[in-house]
Amino acid sequence: MRGGNACESRRIERTSRWSAAWNAQGGACYAHPMTVAAERPPLLHAAPARLRERLLRAAELYGRGAAEALAETLWPTRCAVCDLPGEVLCDDCRLRLPYLDWWRACPRCGAPFGRVQCSECNPVVLGVVGLEKPPFDGCASTVVLDDATARIVRTWKDAGERRLVHEMASLMASVAPPAWLAARPAVVAVPATAAALRRRGFDHGSDLARALAARIGADAPPLLARPKARDQRSLGRRGRIANMEGRFLALPGADAPETALIVDDVYTTGSTLFAAAQAVRAAGARQVLALTFARVW
Repeated sequence: MRGGNACESRRIERTSRWSAAWNAQGGACYAHPMTVAAERPPLLHAAPARLRERLLRAAELYGRGAAEALAETLWPTRCAVCDLPGEVLCDDCRLRLPYLDWWRACPRCGAPFGRVQCSECNPVVLGVVGLEKPPFDGCASTVVLDDATARIVRTWKDAGERRLVHEMASLMASVAPPAWLAARPAVVAVPATAAALRRRGFDHGSDLARALAARIGADAPPLLARPKARDQRSLGRRGRIANMEGRFLALPGADAPETALIVDDVYTTGSTLFAAAQAVRAAGARQVLALTFARVW
């Protein structure tokens, strides 16, 4: 018993010396396990807001990762054009898209092969719809609308493959003239109609504007509102332009940028871009440019 008591005394003495040395070095808040538990600050009480934020962020990342893995298992990512698995737009299909030749296109409206004499924005053609020139200072499109590019647009807007917007924005940024980017324009979205917003569940115009702005390092402030307008998919050019006249308004309190770059997915007759450009210029923008993913030709 005496030997046991001696060993116990030496153990307690060593523990006391260890605790005293640790506390002397500033480790009081990390006391030896033999110390009283109440003297140790509980970790969860040290910074509850920060710990909660970290926990929620980790749970969010884990949940999103698990959801993405499940979605990829059930519905594998496929190319919007050729349907091969792996990417939303494969390299082969990207290379084969019908890119529009900027050097042959009209510098005013972006029509293919209109550099010398444009058949789309000359005074005679525009005079039919009551215009002398396009309401924007320049326009460019990335590709000609064909079966492949139309499938990209439909898959993005109507099939819910919203990841395609980054591919589209990347291609659009690659054809934007350097002089446009040097002017540091603000990217202006063409807002979706209320019916399209209800049908798709998202504003595709704002999605495209934000993606392009992120790509070129610009801002994409909300600027335009779209009052109710008649569906114009069945209208001709004159009917579309008449239908879109005055159909965009600047948001109350919105500041128009010095240079505005209006973006849209498809240039069909130009009626939507014409109306948007007129509204942006009326709001105070001095230079108005337009950029679309596809051009009907």
